[in-house]
Amino acid sequence: MKIAIIHDWLDKYGGAERVVTSFDKIISFDYYFAYADVMNDSDKLKMFNGKNPTIIKSDLMKILGTYFRFAFPLFPFITKCFNSQVRNKYSVDLLISSSWCLSKGFRINSEFHICYIQARNFKYIWDEYKNYFPGILGYIFIPFRKYLQNFDIKMSKNPDHIIANSKFVQKWIKEHYKLDSTVIYPPVSVEDFSLRKTKISDSEYYVTVGRLVKYKRFDLLIDAFIKLNKKLIVIGDGAERTNLEKKAKNNDNIIFTGFLSSNEISSYISNARAFVFSSIEDFGIAPVEAQSCGTPVIAYAKGGVLETVVENKTGVFFKSQDVNAIQDAVKHFENILSNFDSVLIRENAQNFSEEAFAENLRVFLKKNVYK
Repeated sequence: MKIAIIHDWLDKYGGAERVVTSFDKIISFDYYFAYADVMNDSDKLKMFNGKNPTIIKSDLMKILGTYFRFAFPLFPFITKCFNSQVRNKYSVDLLISSSWCLSKGFRINSEFHICYIQARNFKYIWDEYKNYFPGILGYIFIPFRKYLQNFDIKMSKNPDHIIANSKFVQKWIKEHYKLDSTVIYPPVSVEDFSLRKTKISDSEYYVTVGRLVKYKRFDLLIDAFIKLNKKLIVIGDGAERTNLEKKAKNNDNIIFTGFLSSNEISSYISNARAFVFSSIEDFGIAPVEAQSCGTPVIAYAKGGVLETVVENKTGVFFKSQDVNAIQDAVKHFENILSNFDSVLIRENAQNFSEEAFAENLRVFLKKNVYK
């Protein structure tokens, strides 16, 4: 049996790429496809478990180099051309696609196609349209938006089976594509994080981690912790860092570390009273990593986090994305601090380990492919 995998594009090594790494451990692929490949060699070696496979790329996207995303109005044409480019040149029996945008529309010939949906697909023409096209731009791109939405729906009919990375995404697939899917949670490197040695009650600060961009709403966390007069460590970098630092100016309780190594991040999380999380994520690896350390999570009650955090046992939720709700959640957390057991918190994280992903994938393949 010839097996291939396609990933939307190889850029930076993140959560979606970790899923491909796990696929590559479990399945022996004959071909690797991607619409674009601008990933550095070290990330590629990490992604493919020490291998540096030949990546078969879209001829059209190659022309654009690192600016390939600007071709998004032409994505329907690019997808059609890539399918034509590979048709009759390759023969595969099974195709695994890793999609948050285009890969679900990939087709070589008549192979059996399983699509792993990494996130709400094509978010910039669906849920996050206003974030990407604010003001007058939103009106200008309305014709493109409807066209691309229809294209995205058409692409969704291409796979034989769809796997969603969370129930949150599964619901989104049903609402937008009118399709059923199976949930297999993505792999989290639980074993890379050590169980905390510091008692939760002895910790003196809270921590948050992520790219400092608008939609993640770090601004709310900063305002809340300034009002609470509690220490917050903000780990990460991004376009919003300057604005966030201005917001926290002259306040010693808000500390920005910038980009840190995995070991440094793990150390901060392992010694924090809680990990705070204010964005809507399709799955959300960071809250699971925090739990891997035995550290409780305080999170906005929307998205994949509702499936990975057990309320009042491994964390608490705030019901609305605003400063007052965050303050109330932190106060509630402080009041029930004795509820939280680091060992039990880490045990919950094990449900989302690489081993759990591998086992769930094998069961799925046995049921649907290797019958």
